[in-house]
Amino acid sequence: MRVSPCFRERAILLEGEEGHVIVIGDVHVGLEQELARNGVRVPDQTPRLRERIDALLAETGADRLVVLGDLKETIGSPTDSDRRKLRDLFRGLQAKLDLVPGNHDFDLGWLGIEKVELHEARGLRIGDVGLAHGHVWPTDEVMQARTLVTSHNHPMVGLRDELGKLHKEPCWVRGTYAKKAREKYPGIPPDAQFVIMPAFNELLGGTAINVARADGREEGLGPLMKNGLFDVEHASVYTLDGIEVGTIRDLRAQAKKGVA
Repeated sequence: MRVSPCFRERAILLEGEEGHVIVIGDVHVGLEQELARNGVRVPDQTPRLRERIDALLAETGADRLVVLGDLKETIGSPTDSDRRKLRDLFRGLQAKLDLVPGNHDFDLGWLGIEKVELHEARGLRIGDVGLAHGHVWPTDEVMQARTLVTSHNHPMVGLRDELGKLHKEPCWVRGTYAKKAREKYPGIPPDAQFVIMPAFNELLGGTAINVARADGREEGLGPLMKNGLFDVEHASVYTLDGIEVGTIRDLRAQAKKGVA
């Protein structure tokens, strides 16, 4: 399948024999309530999230929507507010809906939405594209796809303005696998790549991927990142506008010099 980031949005379009599919991750419905508990008040974001989903489906002609985990902000069983907001988000959706649970998602069977399919947390595969949230080990089938798409990490890149102030912006990360990955999953194709999506919810923050930890360990979340299966150092970073700003290794070197 053709895998195309929807630049200026935080979604991926898959095109192939299986049709047109929009993929998003880290929706975190109800995040505004958590922000309010910390003194930051913003309006209910559910209508805005739905408007963006509808626009993506209309602009691309996609008839299928895949959500890669963290559908809601609360961790554990859904609250009454979660149930109301999620039903509002997907009510009357003009597309088949596939839900892959993330670490915030438990017991999604109550949704009761038409044309919805719940998948296991280890991901699903559509053609030669593997799709997983990234908080657990994907299945062999998902890992052995030509392209693996994950979310979970809310990738951001730290860029300095002309005054030297560091700004964090959401970004895309695309790269290849490290040797460890091929040892664990021998069936990974030679030309396989991974893509880490930016979070769909515009209010979410994240850690700047080009600012390395003092102990040298990866800052990323999930077993693929923490066990070194992704070749993070040589992965390319793109802004939401589709501008390639360099590899993570080069951006980290620039950050140390105070110019990234």
